[in-house]
Amino acid sequence: MKRFARWGSLVPLAILIVAACSSPAPESYSGVQPRTPIDKIPAGGQMKNFTLVATNPLLDPKFNLPRGANGGITAVRDCLYVGSNIAAQPTLVVDMKDMTKPAVVGELPGIPGKSMGTESFQGVSDLSLLVNTTRMSAIGKYTYKPSEADKNIGLVVYDATDCRKPTIVAKIDVKNEFTHYMNLWRDPNKPDRVLASVSLGNGAPADGVDIRVYDLTGCPKSCNPKLVGEWGLRAQLGVPQSVVTKYEGGQRTDSTQTHDHTWSLDGRRIHLAQTKYGYFQIDSSAIAEGRSCDPSPAKSRTESGHCLSVFPDFKPLPAFGTEVATVHGVVPVPGRPYVILNHEGTTCPFGGITIAYIGNKDAYNNYDKQTGAIVGPAAGYAGSFRADLFPRNVGTFAIPEQNPDRCPKPGDQVPATTSATGPYGVDVLRGSKTVHDTIAFPSVIFSTWDGGGLRAIDITNPQTPFELGYFFNKPPQEVRWCSGRSGLCADAEVDGEGVPVRVKGLIPPDIEARSYPITMNGYIVYSDSVSGLFVLKYTGPHASEIPAQGTCVAQNPNVQAIGYEPCKPYVTWSP
Repeated sequence: MKRFARWGSLVPLAILIVAACSSPAPESYSGVQPRTPIDKIPAGGQMKNFTLVATNPLLDPKFNLPRGANGGITAVRDCLYVGSNIAAQPTLVVDMKDMTKPAVVGELPGIPGKSMGTESFQGVSDLSLLVNTTRMSAIGKYTYKPSEADKNIGLVVYDATDCRKPTIVAKIDVKNEFTHYMNLWRDPNKPDRVLASVSLGNGAPADGVDIRVYDLTGCPKSCNPKLVGEWGLRAQLGVPQSVVTKYEGGQRTDSTQTHDHTWSLDGRRIHLAQTKYGYFQIDSSAIAEGRSCDPSPAKSRTESGHCLSVFPDFKPLPAFGTEVATVHGVVPVPGRPYVILNHEGTTCPFGGITIAYIGNKDAYNNYDKQTGAIVGPAAGYAGSFRADLFPRNVGTFAIPEQNPDRCPKPGDQVPATTSATGPYGVDVLRGSKTVHDTIAFPSVIFSTWDGGGLRAIDITNPQTPFELGYFFNKPPQEVRWCSGRSGLCADAEVDGEGVPVRVKGLIPPDIEARSYPITMNGYIVYSDSVSGLFVLKYTGPHASEIPAQGTCVAQNPNVQAIGYEPCKPYVTWSP
């Protein structure tokens, strides 16, 4: 009987073991998904933790093909705007009232001879304010030439009271032909005060200015933009526009200009994505607080009284990995002391994402090893990390195609149409495989990847980011305007006056997920330069951090909702 009792006591354990063995095993993590070869992607796309809700190829009416060369996107209420990488076509207006049926309803007026919304433009819905960027444009050997009066127009301000038919209310001369990125900051204490900052990422003139800031208070109804600040790495510190590094076997040349930037929530600092020297911050507190200051660029590290200035003790955080890539974009993580740095590289191994810790209030403690008691200043801590002055790289994320050992070696013969099963991985050399833009929520980020689709990445622990989901769309066989970023292009077809009318691809195009992702009413929206507009529902972990209503736009502190970046966090992050 004792023996039977002993066996009987083990029955529940046996049942638990059988139940555990018969239960489905939890899904194992197999790492970052390599990009599926184009010919293997299903017509409706390939995805994990995403659902495709709608797509619009943005057909060109003349050729009845996807137009291609799509640029950045932004939204004002239920209107979405899709920019263009070239001057041959306009920014489109898309009605998003029904998120399942995005419909092109018009075109945004622009500057003749310039591309509009190539990468960045933004809006303030409750003010009916929309700001678009312009950029010099060329197709092959043909260079578009805007009028002399419009040559340095870098920002165009619109009244979007009727968001389907915005009207131009101001053009801003940014003193430079080469506008790159633009961001808005809204004063949380004066909601009608909006600043527009523009980075001049190419072809900076002799004044060495990388960033200019304009006050748009009163726009769009009474719009008289005013220059309120200028700054440049060359202007203040005398750093050359290009730095040449020589090494055994060759040399490299790097630009030292600011590629992109984002305001802090309170406007007292601007986060910089600096192409050569990485991530750092500049002091914009005088502008944010409305103090009197000199808007011209500081001319030395110690010169005071200027509206924008570098912090004297700041130490930059270098660029991604092999430094083949440059620091392209910077996005703060809402409510947490981190920024997401996107590194753009157009040659193998391209560029990925780093997560930088920038906290200025976190403290470290010393303790007595014998007693375990905290020792240090009376406040109870031994010091502050001050990572706002000395940022630290705490995490890195990349896709498999970005491994340096997959790049061609000297002497290798790589055909121009590298096959899907070629020696360097899945389509690794068929087009660029670099990250481009990111929107950040407290625990998850969404990033567009040239050649790599849309990725959802868990940043709960920034030291160990990992992939939560992906979406790979099926590109069309051809478009009107081949970009060259995802395949070889033929010479431009021109009209009788030599103006390009089309650029065919020599091979079918690749994925070019390139715009900033934004969210609208709980959906993720982005534009692919080749394939058009995509609307997705994210269904993976931390999906509740995406607000079910309203619009979230990265790099837009206070604009969508006062006191939040990029939008009101309906779910507060906690460790």
